[in-house]
Amino acid sequence: MSIVYAIERTLARPEALRRGLLRLLIPIGVLAALPAAANVLWWSGWRVNLTESEPLGFYRLILVDPETVIKAGDRIEFCPPSFVTPQRFPFYMKGDCAGRGMPMFKQVVGVPGDRITVTLEGVTINGRPLPYSGQLTRSGTWPWLRLPHQIGTFTLAASQYWVYGSGARPALAAQSFDSRYWGPVEREEIRRVAR
Repeated sequence: MSIVYAIERTLARPEALRRGLLRLLIPIGVLAALPAAANVLWWSGWRVNLTESEPLGFYRLILVDPETVIKAGDRIEFCPPSFVTPQRFPFYMKGDCAGRGMPMFKQVVGVPGDRITVTLEGVTINGRPLPYSGQLTRSGTWPWLRLPHQIGTFTLAASQYWVYGSGARPALAAQSFDSRYWGPVEREEIRRVAR
């Protein structure tokens, strides 16, 4: 059967044409609705975590205001210090933070007043060891890239929080790029908290 004959036959049967168009319009409509639905979910605070720094899944994030209490165990969306940039750390994606990177999503493990001790072997918070918290000296993906380190003992100030990528699987926490490498997060850099 030639293409011309098939077209003529379809046009001669309007019902077949209508059914064919309907079959085509439904998937097109669904595809057109997906970006709008994703936009609505984004602006209503829903995020999908696909990184391995935190458990994979959907999170409902609430904007942080001066009254918001942030406690140990909360997961937050925040901007890291401004020296953490995609140019300096190629595994860090571009976004709207001060260093031109995207906001990060990590767990709060230290709150104002907590005493943090950091060594290359691991982190302790108020004397309790943080599992899988040893520091890497180089990036696994970019072996030429030396990672910065935090070493010493200090107490978090009234506006500081220690963040840690607790990992989609516990052993992955060792690979998270977090406060072990660039220090505490200032409260003013915290945008949202998962509730």
